[in-house]
Amino acid sequence: MKKILTAGIGIMAILAITYSSSLSSSQAMSSNDSTDFEYEYYYTDSYENEDSNMSVYTKYNDTVKDYENTADEYNLSRCIDTDPNSITVLINKEYSLPSSYIPKGLIVPDIDFYGGGNEEKKYMRKEAADAISEMFKDAASCGEYLYGVSGYRSYSRQATIYDKNVRQRGSAATNMVSAIPGHSEHQTGLAIDISCKELMGLLSESFADTSEGKWVQKNCHKYGFIVRYPKNKEKITGYSYEPWHIRYVGTEVSTYLHDNDITLEEYYDYKPGEITDSNIISDAATAEDLSEEK
Repeated sequence: MKKILTAGIGIMAILAITYSSSLSSSQAMSSNDSTDFEYEYYYTDSYENEDSNMSVYTKYNDTVKDYENTADEYNLSRCIDTDPNSITVLINKEYSLPSSYIPKGLIVPDIDFYGGGNEEKKYMRKEAADAISEMFKDAASCGEYLYGVSGYRSYSRQATIYDKNVRQRGSAATNMVSAIPGHSEHQTGLAIDISCKELMGLLSESFADTSEGKWVQKNCHKYGFIVRYPKNKEKITGYSYEPWHIRYVGTEVSTYLHDNDITLEEYYDYKPGEITDSNIISDAATAEDLSEEK
């Protein structure tokens, strides 16, 4: 009888250990499925606020210049592409997309992604998706293994996350690295954040120092992509240096920008306004601190 009781206790102990291990794996997978991989969005899902129904974005957006109503007149002198469906559309802190805009032809590129969860971020416009698939394949043939982190983001998703960021960090810190809804390139379906195995999917300036990051910097223009927010161009783009954020503009424009070492803003002879010149990262260490708190 003692042997049977002892054996029973042993079996129960084994089952308890197995369940505990399974639960830990499940929790780890759940954590991996969160939006923690997105540097632009460093909020935590557990963050709560009594005034959660009040839109912080609406308050901030009152200070943003809106060129939608005067786009034609503005383009006559600037020749800036403001067509949401164009692959060379300029989106930044002063130029925006309509809140209702959803790019046509969204597909999931044939690449590996870090993290699961929100499937929306795995989509891109077809021309960009095809190009990124080819780029990742060629990179792998050179021994450089890249991973997608975040592609398309809808206006509504960006609005929700931006509000949470502002509530938790304040507008100044948020605007260093995050676009207000309608002003994010991710809404075009042409931009994607990428990383590598060494960084475990994290989005960090150190990506530029990895072999994969160096390969991207040297070769992405061949596939129609540009590193959208280059180093030492912060006062022009309005955002901190992001070697992981690449944007599809087509091979003709990407090659021109690469060969001339200029940004999309400079390509259009765009002159940054006050809102672009403020709230940008000037200290790389601060950017690293924020990325760890996402």
